[in-house]
Amino acid sequence: MKINDLQVYIFKKISFLYNFIFGRKTTQKLNNIIFSLSLRAKGYNNYGSFKATGEKNFIQSISRELQFSLDIGANVGNYSKLLIEESNSYIFAFEPLDGAFDNLNKLVIEHPNRIEAFKLALGDKNVEKNLNFTDEKSEKATFLDDISKLSFYEGASNKKKLVNVVTLDEFMEQKNLFDKEIDLIKIDTEGYELEVLKGSKRLIEINKPKYIQLEFNIHQLFKNHTMYEFSKYLKKYELFQILPFGNKLLKVNPEKAETNIFYLTNFVYIRNDLVHKF
Repeated sequence: MKINDLQVYIFKKISFLYNFIFGRKTTQKLNNIIFSLSLRAKGYNNYGSFKATGEKNFIQSISRELQFSLDIGANVGNYSKLLIEESNSYIFAFEPLDGAFDNLNKLVIEHPNRIEAFKLALGDKNVEKNLNFTDEKSEKATFLDDISKLSFYEGASNKKKLVNVVTLDEFMEQKNLFDKEIDLIKIDTEGYELEVLKGSKRLIEINKPKYIQLEFNIHQLFKNHTMYEFSKYLKKYELFQILPFGNKLLKVNPEKAETNIFYLTNFVYIRNDLVHKF
């Protein structure tokens, strides 16, 4: 028997045994625990800190390359602060919500030579749009129309605010920045990530940013967005997933079902000529 055939045979036997023991209604709670732990080790549902999500390790691994970064969906500035602490990057940070922006602006006052903040939302067109949130510093503020689908909004007092949305291409044009090298773009916009990318086509083509990090979560399910769809706009990039430990990223295939799990995780698109480093 060949090694590959032996591996398949052993896997089938183990699978049968596992299913025989755990493939029953009475063991589903235990299955859920095992499933949850497996997801966390794969980079999903790790909350609480940048160390837990693996983002700190990622930034440390590329810190020497970072000179100019965009923090889109900056909230109160935690990710921008991470960049300030772990790299020499200059940062443009974008946040439309008043309370969160006020906190973000404190970071600007503390580090005036490292960061600029803009009270803007970014998207695929220049419009005014209602932003849903529970409080002014909410990191879960979203443009998703039906927030009743999101379990963490249950019982919360929802508020709406009309905010300005511009495309990143329009912003870059106004700032005359299309000749500027961009090292990192981080996008965390609670389900509006694809719209941000759609509004960045010219920037991606001209500036060719090295790394594009984006959050993927339950919002994408209700928007019918998949990593396969994201990848259509980033054809000169390879997709990697940030893991909770270690400096190595996991290369993943956006066409595979296991890449499109609608739990919180962070993916990084890496420009093709830089993939060999990972």
